[in-house]
Amino acid sequence: MRGSGRIIAQRRQRLIQLLEHEGGAKVLDLREKLGVSEITIRRDLEELADEGLVERYHGGARLKDRPVMELVYEDKSLLHAATKGAIGAAAAALVSERSTILLNAGSTALAVLHHLRDRSLRVVTNNAAAPAEIGGSNVELILLGGEYRAKSRSLFGDFAALTLSQVHASMCILGVNGVSAKTGLTFSVYTEAAINRLMAERCNGEVVVVADGTKVGTTSNFACVPISRVHVLVTDASADPQELAAIEASGVRVIVVPRP
Repeated sequence: MRGSGRIIAQRRQRLIQLLEHEGGAKVLDLREKLGVSEITIRRDLEELADEGLVERYHGGARLKDRPVMELVYEDKSLLHAATKGAIGAAAAALVSERSTILLNAGSTALAVLHHLRDRSLRVVTNNAAAPAEIGGSNVELILLGGEYRAKSRSLFGDFAALTLSQVHASMCILGVNGVSAKTGLTFSVYTEAAINRLMAERCNGEVVVVADGTKVGTTSNFACVPISRVHVLVTDASADPQELAAIEASGVRVIVVPRP
């Protein structure tokens, strides 16, 4: 019995690690990765849910919401990189030629810029990693001034706000720390939340949110933009379907890309 209990504990630890890595997963996918029956996976998930470690949704599960901790930029850029690339491509497809785009800091927003590099348009951003990303591309890049925050490679403060006050953008694309039907867009750092809020205010067109599935249904530290101000959410197939339905019911167009 002791050996059996150890095997169960190891399997459940592996299950939790998979949910941490994937953000959320279907029962059938977990069955294949762990090499056990569907009944076993469902039983494990039910017991982990009873312990308050995971929450179930139709056909799958994800880790229970915990306080959102900010990662350093280098770690963010590696986390869900392929998924962010797919989200970036889908969001870039929404952008019209010769438009003026407001784009915030963060690795998912930078993935959008990667797919805009050969387009004829103007990008105004506080993403200090943007110049290296676009190189000698066709994009006209306007980098906001202000104070530099190394942990997120972002620019913020009064100088950044002053530049933004002169902009009338045709689209605003925002990466987030959390997005939900109840709390809208939220961020882990107050100074960045303030710039992102101003970006949405300076946009005459659509506000597009780019977020991998781990951010959907999550609430971070600081409120920024209500869900009623969002027009489009681009995410991936790991996002909680019930939360996506609630966001859609709020009037947001939801685009779900398949996971790579």
